[in-house]
Amino acid sequence: MYLRAGMKRGLATATRLVASTTPASVWLAAFVQTVFLIALWATDGYDAARTREWLRILLTYATVAALFGGIELAFGRRPRAALGATLFVYTLFVSVNFARFETAGSFDYGFAHENARELLTPLGRAIVTSNVKPIEVVLLFAVPLGLVLGLVRARRNPSPLASVEPSTRRLALVVSAAIVIGLPAARITTHESLTGFGASAIRFWAETRAAEAAVRGAAYPFVHDLAPSEQARKLAGTDAPRPHVIILFLESWSARYATPIFDARRREGLTYDHFYGNSVQSARGHYATLCSLLPMYRAKESIDLPNNRWHCLPQVLADAGYRTMFQSATDEPEFDRAREFFGKIGFAEIEFEDPNNRGRQPLVWGAGLQDDAFYRRLFARIDRAIAENPDTPVFAVGANASNHYPFDKKPGFVPASGYPTKYQRNYLASLHDADAWLATFFEELERRPALRDAIVVLVGDHSFPADEHGIHFNGLGAYDEAFRTAFMLRWPGHVAPAVVSDEAASQIDIAPTLVDLLQLRGRSHFVGRSLVAKDDVRPPPSPLVQPYGCVRPAAVRLPLQLIRHESAQQEQLYDLARDPDEKDDRIGDPTLVTELPALREAIGKIPTSQALVRANRVWPPSP
Repeated sequence: MYLRAGMKRGLATATRLVASTTPASVWLAAFVQTVFLIALWATDGYDAARTREWLRILLTYATVAALFGGIELAFGRRPRAALGATLFVYTLFVSVNFARFETAGSFDYGFAHENARELLTPLGRAIVTSNVKPIEVVLLFAVPLGLVLGLVRARRNPSPLASVEPSTRRLALVVSAAIVIGLPAARITTHESLTGFGASAIRFWAETRAAEAAVRGAAYPFVHDLAPSEQARKLAGTDAPRPHVIILFLESWSARYATPIFDARRREGLTYDHFYGNSVQSARGHYATLCSLLPMYRAKESIDLPNNRWHCLPQVLADAGYRTMFQSATDEPEFDRAREFFGKIGFAEIEFEDPNNRGRQPLVWGAGLQDDAFYRRLFARIDRAIAENPDTPVFAVGANASNHYPFDKKPGFVPASGYPTKYQRNYLASLHDADAWLATFFEELERRPALRDAIVVLVGDHSFPADEHGIHFNGLGAYDEAFRTAFMLRWPGHVAPAVVSDEAASQIDIAPTLVDLLQLRGRSHFVGRSLVAKDDVRPPPSPLVQPYGCVRPAAVRLPLQLIRHESAQQEQLYDLARDPDEKDDRIGDPTLVTELPALREAIGKIPTSQALVRANRVWPPSP
């Protein structure tokens, strides 16, 4: 009894001591951190660790206490300096947490670095603000910032740490610094967003510099000779063919859902049940498809590498005598520096919608011109090109825009019914509209005799998650739905219809397939494989890149998908045949251990590729 009473008195004394010595800024920051954790959990942006989540939460609050308590310890005897430093750090603390909430947990330095410039464009601002609700701004940004006024009043009194012995204060400051700096340095992740953002910045540049140093002075390992495969020669005929070639990029197209028009049409050509975009944004999908290179996870090729040398598919076909043209349904050529990049990789003619039409033409909404109207415009332009030079084959690439995030901008928009979340209802309604408008594309194609022998490729520029794992933003997660997208290649009379269900393929395989069918020779830096050059060798895994949300590279070789969480140094393995919804992590299954080396090797190609691309070691300079 006396022992129990003594323990109670000791606990009460310790509680009073902690309460009396803990600065108000620590209590406020801990409260705000709790609010954001609950908000992220409620909106599926909460990124739980596989094991010991309780420890991660404990370290989160330890980091908050060390961050704001450290300021008090460092400036406690200088109230104005302490107040100024606290207000500055607290404002950053709230801002980064709010950004994480609005991006479903994917906001980090890489996300900010690669997308900050796009905020200067109308489309970029529309994407960022599309789902920001006024109530969220008030409750999760304005109110937390307003609460800091209490700190200003509290600073009229001395800091509770000011009376602590100097030696004790110095020791506590060292411990605080060790927590704030040491945990991120040791790659121990917490839910505290500000130190996490700083750690992601250090990791971003350290990995970039290390990768660049590793390949500095290297040769050009991607460069190789093009040689038509025996199978392609049989399909194309003996003479080198020069049919027109059309590629249509389908915006944000997930292949996990029924799309009646596309599903029927894809069976008219070569198609894959498991086809993957190599990353998660349009610019990265365009790059992977047209250049047959793995997209970077630290920076964007179109924005950050203006001086790089490329020898992508448009240039290869231009050298083969093709007239190359790119047409976009969007009205923002500066978004992702698209016009500049497309010109650099070999498109002679580049056309975007006139921004003056926005607000004046009813079919211009959301990200650009409505798909059916865009298809008519695309084919009219192809008609003009053929009429002007009947003997010159055309390579035409179109990129539609209607099925664009946030998927609810169509005039008179009505969500789909029968799905459990609003994000699924919005996405599926938008996807079904986009699929219906594809009927116009095929109608325009088939009523033109000049295009009867054309090679036509339809491919998703990237996929998009729709709450399959509680994720509805393409900057988070690396499950199958983040990457699996549409693909079909149609060349009537040459490529027989075939649905491939036992192999996976990806965007980097499209350019090698086309130059193989066209029987082109020369040199290229394409890293994919020709999908018509069949042999007895099992295809290599397809590498996939999720550049945001702590970076998650992945690789697929059916039936398995391996996902690697870089910052947590964890892996997940799923059997897509038995477990298409990826609920059962089989990374510890001893029966699958022989499959892991090839998947890990494919993931290992991603940083190597990035290093070579950043070092401009893709294509040699002209002699």
